[in-house]
Amino acid sequence: MMTHQAVPIAFSGSIPPNYDNYLGPLFFEPFALDMAQRIRHLSPNALLEVAAGTGRVTKHLPSALPEGALIVATDVNSAMVDFAKKSLKEYTSIQWEIVDAVSLPYQNKQFDCVVSQFGVMFYSDRRKAYAEAFRVLRPGGVFLFNAWDSLSRNPAARLTDETLTHFFPTDTPAFYKVPFSYHDATEIREDLQSVGFDIASMQMLKLVGYAATAEEAATGLLEGTPVHTAIMERDPTLLPAMKKALADDLAALFGEKDLRVPLQARVVTAVKK
Repeated sequence: MMTHQAVPIAFSGSIPPNYDNYLGPLFFEPFALDMAQRIRHLSPNALLEVAAGTGRVTKHLPSALPEGALIVATDVNSAMVDFAKKSLKEYTSIQWEIVDAVSLPYQNKQFDCVVSQFGVMFYSDRRKAYAEAFRVLRPGGVFLFNAWDSLSRNPAARLTDETLTHFFPTDTPAFYKVPFSYHDATEIREDLQSVGFDIASMQMLKLVGYAATAEEAATGLLEGTPVHTAIMERDPTLLPAMKKALADDLAALFGEKDLRVPLQARVVTAVKK
């Protein structure tokens, strides 16, 4: 399907710090380190990051790219950009901008690399966004992104989705269905090839996330995404019980402290010939 209904993703208020502090090490930092290493091997002189979030990949870019390289980090959510800019203010080489992936305000053939960590699942129109990435890449440029495998292969997210279903059996907050829904290799390949990309590699990567305590993990999973907004809209009095139930489920699988949580996602490298 070419066009996808826009998902309400209000990453604002307390969500960005909870996202970065708790979901960062639990979900994103392991893949950010992998992504930075892949970028280092590409050695691009001009890089565009789309859906940069709180800057989990971004903070590794200045050391991964050649000295003096252009680094432009963007996100459609202004609250996330504001948080990242403040958190990474010492990285003066990074240019921050609020940008929608489906309408990039950049010239044709401006970048050697476009990177997006766990952003493509949220694009309102993936093929349009992919076409924009293709347009701003120079010939030989690389579009590098990752997308989560299914909920069934990411147990922390699966437990969170099950908790939401238990407490809200009707009108269940559907946020966790979205980031874990774009994992079919054929669909990804067809989307990329439809706009002109060649697929260099599609690798399923298994890594391990970390949380200091099950309670912190539950906080990130329920208060570090727009799920928090959905809970507040439906019944905020349920949040403490939901956090305890989820923390208990996580502890049963991974322990109460120093959690090591298995993660699985696809890493895609596409090339503009």
